[in-house]
Amino acid sequence: MAKLSSVVRHEYLTIVKQPSFWIAMIAIPVLFGVVIALSIIGNKASADRIEELAKDLQNVVVVDESGLINREVVEGAGLTMHPANKTNSLREEVRTGKREALIVFPASLEEERQYQIYMSGNDLTKMGGVQSLSTSILKTSLFLPLGSPSVIALAQDGANSEVISYKDGQQTAGFNEYVAPAVFVILFYIIFAFSVSYMLTSVSEEKENRSMEMVLTYVKPRTLIVGKLLGVSLVTLTQIAFFAILAVIGYVILQQTSAGGGVALPMGIDPGRIVFDFWPIFFGFAFLVVGFLMFAGYMTATAAAAPSSKEANNFSSVFFIGAFIPFYFIMMLVTNPENGIVKFLTFFPLTSPVVALIRNTVGNMSLLESWLALIVMIFFMFVSVWIAVKAFRLGALEFGSTIKLSKLLKK
Repeated sequence: MAKLSSVVRHEYLTIVKQPSFWIAMIAIPVLFGVVIALSIIGNKASADRIEELAKDLQNVVVVDESGLINREVVEGAGLTMHPANKTNSLREEVRTGKREALIVFPASLEEERQYQIYMSGNDLTKMGGVQSLSTSILKTSLFLPLGSPSVIALAQDGANSEVISYKDGQQTAGFNEYVAPAVFVILFYIIFAFSVSYMLTSVSEEKENRSMEMVLTYVKPRTLIVGKLLGVSLVTLTQIAFFAILAVIGYVILQQTSAGGGVALPMGIDPGRIVFDFWPIFFGFAFLVVGFLMFAGYMTATAAAAPSSKEANNFSSVFFIGAFIPFYFIMMLVTNPENGIVKFLTFFPLTSPVVALIRNTVGNMSLLESWLALIVMIFFMFVSVWIAVKAFRLGALEFGSTIKLSKLLKK
């Protein structure tokens, strides 16, 4: 037991003491936050710039051959409308730079739903401004017969829909029920991208630099592998705790800002209505941890069986592909849980963690099926650890060649 705890402590501290570990953990949410913030600020700035430019565009003329454009709307935008027989001369003025742009609404507009804009120069912002202006003129002209400005705005921009759903006669929280279990799907991929690879590099490097021989004089292969897995598991729990703290902070901030009307979240998500049901959270956490350990066992077996870290990395791509395969069947997983393919992917070892997490998120797994999936996953987790221990024991003796499958399965 003392040797096992020594291995666990060494493996855990070796990883968490690395500056790169904390840099990567902190960088992920920071980068996501910066990208989202810059995207929102950039899109708003671009939209404001185009809208401002559209107001300043005065040297733009309009030709209407369709009979759908209202002259008062055009003149209200500060533009002038010309007859169709002036199209060629106006286009020439645009070509020579005398005018900024010409908008031509052809006679076939209603059938073909296409019109032309002739621009002087290649200024993308100016192009966006003219396009925005022409779209506004067309829409306003078409909706003008509706009369009321509020009705016109409703016809142009549409309205937000509020979906109210019922289950077993009771009103549900809608998409807000999926938020908490969906966090475990995101966590799985973050942890999978970082922590699983630790087992691969740790074992393959120890085998390649022959330090494994010295380690095995102190501990047995089973103690070493289990210790490494437990050490990496503690690293995983550290990551989960770190991101959980960030999630709680984010949740509190969103709850405060949304209560004041400052933030509108997509898909009708309301921080105040997010549901924290026991079973989805329990199975989300269980699928996350057991699935991680299963993949960590496979990575360890791969590293122990391969003669070098380079070949181990090549072989490990199979498991990375397996973790992303479910997204090719995402619509089927969400909408058709009784499908045979979905059932197979739910219990197939390479895909079961992700499939179970996705189905747990959308709530189309019964309690019985969730327990079965978890039990099957635990079984394959122990199988992966057993294979890893045996591969490690054999790999310690065969440094120059890949362990054959027949030898690995032999008693």
